[in-house]
Amino acid sequence: MLCGVVGFFPPDGREHADFAQFLGTFHLLVIHFPIAFLLLALLFEVVTLGEKRASLPLRHSTEFVLALATLAAITSAWLGWLLAWSGAYQGDLVRNHMWGGTSLAMASLVCLGSFSWDRRFAMAALIATVGLMTWTSHQGGKLTHGSGYLTDRMPSPLRSLLGVNAGKVDIGVDPASFYAIRVHPIFAEKCLFCHSADKHKGGLRLDSYQHVMRGGKDGKVIQPGDIHKSDLFRRITLPPDNKDFMPAEGKPALTADEIKILELWIGAGAPVQVNQKSLAGLPALRPVVVPQPKVADYRPQLKKMAALEASLSIRLIPRSQDPTDGLILRTVNSPQSCTDQTLAQLGPVSNLIVDAELARTEVTDAGMTTLAKNFPNLRSLDLSSTNVTSVGVKEIAHLDKLESLNLTATKVDAKDVAELRSNPNLKKLYLFETH
Repeated sequence: MLCGVVGFFPPDGREHADFAQFLGTFHLLVIHFPIAFLLLALLFEVVTLGEKRASLPLRHSTEFVLALATLAAITSAWLGWLLAWSGAYQGDLVRNHMWGGTSLAMASLVCLGSFSWDRRFAMAALIATVGLMTWTSHQGGKLTHGSGYLTDRMPSPLRSLLGVNAGKVDIGVDPASFYAIRVHPIFAEKCLFCHSADKHKGGLRLDSYQHVMRGGKDGKVIQPGDIHKSDLFRRITLPPDNKDFMPAEGKPALTADEIKILELWIGAGAPVQVNQKSLAGLPALRPVVVPQPKVADYRPQLKKMAALEASLSIRLIPRSQDPTDGLILRTVNSPQSCTDQTLAQLGPVSNLIVDAELARTEVTDAGMTTLAKNFPNLRSLDLSSTNVTSVGVKEIAHLDKLESLNLTATKVDAKDVAELRSNPNLKKLYLFETH
């Protein structure tokens, strides 16, 4: 019966009765029970393997636990179908998870039926069922937390080992267009959780310009030139407690700037390209966070690093567990022992240093010349309370990866510091206690 319902009444992208949606939400609660019971049944079987243990009381509990797992799996699959059908969900992930849950319910029933017939077959079936449960749970995890829930925070070395790369998404327009730069990032951050290729509620996809303009099951959601007739704009500006408010499911609402961008874009005719100067009141473009460049792997230099630390009284600390994130040069334990000559002696590892903490050291303008020539990957440089002057600043002004520079309590003046404006990557400049 369950297979018939799922097969003949698949989710059609339209919302149905509110009471059906209410019942369907219990799927998120019940889904944990078959997981726990199936794993417990497998544990009981593994613990009681062997003829001598076959009569243990624990072995006789397996059938009861399997019965609970089967009941929970059937109930969960039924509620999952009800949630997808009544909640207007569609997409490959929805279909995969729904059929995975239905198959899991059937597999649990097979395990239970074969338990008293052939324990070896039942054990094999149980192992296969747990494997199916793992795959189905993975599909559910992607539905609930997004397709990259396992990989978004994966460490770089593990990502490289497993060959996991972020796929480039084709949004159907020129990546340099107004839509690609200002509009699509809003959809990507706030809307694709429910309106992507894998999961599109109401038949609406917002992962490309063409899909946005096509609309969903209930028609177009963007009426070019008219925000009042654009259902998408109406929904994002409703009170958050309204059932039609978007984003739904408790996701973060659009900010005032994001709403304003969509309002101006739709009002201008919702084009791919638009002259930004013609959009009065357009919020400023948020700065793009550029991934920090990698450097060489420091591990082949470990012996050399240890020798330099011992002879120069400095520390060379990895920035992270990723060996291509670079090194931090620390002198805080003995700042007086760090001189211009010290920087020159760091030549063998200077290209690995991305953060140099030289506050209160004896470095001078001559050391800045060394930094400019031999430290190409410097991103953060602390020169506070040193003898560096404007002459030295001119030397380091063109370190093209420098993002933060601390010149507190140094002998620099406004005229020469102005040269730092030509460095496009410099974001933070500290000039306390200077001229």
